[in-house]
Amino acid sequence: MSDSILRRPFLKGISITLCGLPLALSLALSGCSATPGSTAGGQASIEAPAAKKPRPIVMPSADALRGEGLYYYDGDVRSRFWITSRVSRNGLYPVGEDFRRGTPHGFTWGAGAAAILRSGRSTEPQTPEGVEVKSGEHIVLKFRDFAGRPVRLNLKLEAYDISGLPIGGYLRTRAGRQTPAGFFVDDAARFPEGSVGYRSKLWVDEDEVIVPTKTAFTGSTTIEEFSKRFTKDIPYCLRYMPRKSAEPIGIRFEKPIAKKTERVRGRTVEKGQSGEVELYAVKKGTLFCAKAEPRPKATAEWTVRYVQGTRVLEFDFPASVRPEDYGVLAVHDRALKVGFAEERLRERGRMVVKLRPARIWKKGVVIEDQQWRFNARAAAAIDEALEASADKLAEWRRAHPRRRR
Repeated sequence: MSDSILRRPFLKGISITLCGLPLALSLALSGCSATPGSTAGGQASIEAPAAKKPRPIVMPSADALRGEGLYYYDGDVRSRFWITSRVSRNGLYPVGEDFRRGTPHGFTWGAGAAAILRSGRSTEPQTPEGVEVKSGEHIVLKFRDFAGRPVRLNLKLEAYDISGLPIGGYLRTRAGRQTPAGFFVDDAARFPEGSVGYRSKLWVDEDEVIVPTKTAFTGSTTIEEFSKRFTKDIPYCLRYMPRKSAEPIGIRFEKPIAKKTERVRGRTVEKGQSGEVELYAVKKGTLFCAKAEPRPKATAEWTVRYVQGTRVLEFDFPASVRPEDYGVLAVHDRALKVGFAEERLRERGRMVVKLRPARIWKKGVVIEDQQWRFNARAAAAIDEALEASADKLAEWRRAHPRRRR
């Protein structure tokens, strides 16, 4: 690759976005086994007239999953998801999935999840047991029941004719940024006639607790311990979405939270609580969280409650703070609340509690996945374009080994 390519301004934007992108926005559910997807051949050579924008197509969501189904790209790694039979059983159509082990695939919970919590326990809804076709042109992905309750994800697929459009711009991250794989695709590479792209709209029937990554912990076991640790001078820094205008924030409690109980119908139950935390501007790039200014810039409201049997600390931030500065895309701010959840897990033969960073997905509030899915014809064209640019991408990866796809 020439030095001129490495110096292109957009590549710098990629390195900033992908290197520091929060796992809450970059992780999708990964499976535990895989087979490579098949490639539809011969279709990428069909010419299509140049187009300026995708054109909506009216079609039921289930139709997109029939036949060869949907193709999804994590950088240059492809996976496929499809309905395997025309016949349903107990209202569910069986589904199949081809994906490479350890890579994102399928459909994500919220803006990306490593797991969801039920009654404090973690489950990984990786592969649906089947698809239920609902009225109103949406479908339901049905996963194995957990903690005595169903695990369901509502999905509406919106189809667009993308024939004649440049391929590279449609290979994107979950945050809507072009991937390095897409960046190196030749500008002249375009989707052939008959190419269809899909945008996913997802929602849940009840509030859900999402764990963006399994590697993030707070160092505290409970909400009470966490609040006590951060009543002093050093705040707790929240994850943020890195960009030039980013203004990361830290939280500090005015006083520790203390669990309270009350008697309800002869039973002792925990009493719901709420309060405020101070929000501070914090420094970027420091090993430990450090205030950038001595005085708080605003306050946020907190609430302690139970969601799907899991005890959570949930925050409601003021309009003066940009969602990206506390780790949520602005388009997802209504749907996802930043918080912390008490997870119960077994370590060395005994049950322990750890407080994890979490997102609470509000029931009925739609999240639009910022990545595209494709039909077989579009996928064949993408494969051809990625193969043609593979050497450039490989050279970039050798020069930037720590960056994502």
